[in-house]
This record gives sequence, C-alpha cells and structure tokens, in this order.
Amino acid sequence: MINSILEKLKKVNDFRENQGKRHKIWVVLSIIVLSILTGNSSYKQIEMFSKINQNKLINVLNIPSKKLPSYSTIRRVMMGVKESDIQLIFNEIISNNYSFYEEDWIGIDGKS
Repeated sequence: MINSILEKLKKVNDFRENQGKRHKIWVVLSIIVLSILTGNSSYKQIEMFSKINQNKLINVLNIPSKKLPSYSTIRRVMMGVKESDIQLIFNEIISNNYSFYEEDWIGIDGKS
C-alpha cells in the first residue's frame, strides 16, 4: 500500500518556484505522511522523525542528494500544498482498498 501512496503523491502539483528547489514535492510529502502515520504531527516532530530515520528514508525514497528536506521546506510544503489534493489521494486509496458494507461497521459509542 505504501507504494500506491507514493505513486499518488508523485501526481501532486508542485506549487513552489523552480529556483532553489532541492527536493521533489512527493519526497517531502512522503516524509510528512510517514511521520504523521507514526504519530508525529508538528513541524519539529516531523523534522526529528526524518533525522532519526534519515538513512532509511534516503534509501526507500531514493533521494539522490542524500540530504533530507529541512524544517523550513517541510513547513513551506505543509502550508502551501492544497489540502484537497491530499484528501483526494487518501479517499481514493481508502475506497480502492477497503470495503464499506454496513455489516462491517461496529458501533463503539453504545448505540446500535
């Protein structure tokens, strides 16, 4: 499933100027998504996640520069990317991989 997420993130429109761009937007978004999936949601936590997992991320994401995006890049991408683009990706992944039959649902609030 992670490969399908990465492939879909590659289709996200990069809003940044070309000058000074070191990382493709899908690389930055992949690090953000992986970090959030492991419970890290602040900019600092995401940066720390990337530092702790630097070698793994460089290998898995095949980052040619061998350097990860900085705190500023992570922040800029999180602030600039369209939330609707990311939401569409995850809605598509969920609808393609999970069934939504009523008998599969369980009420956890005490109501049926």
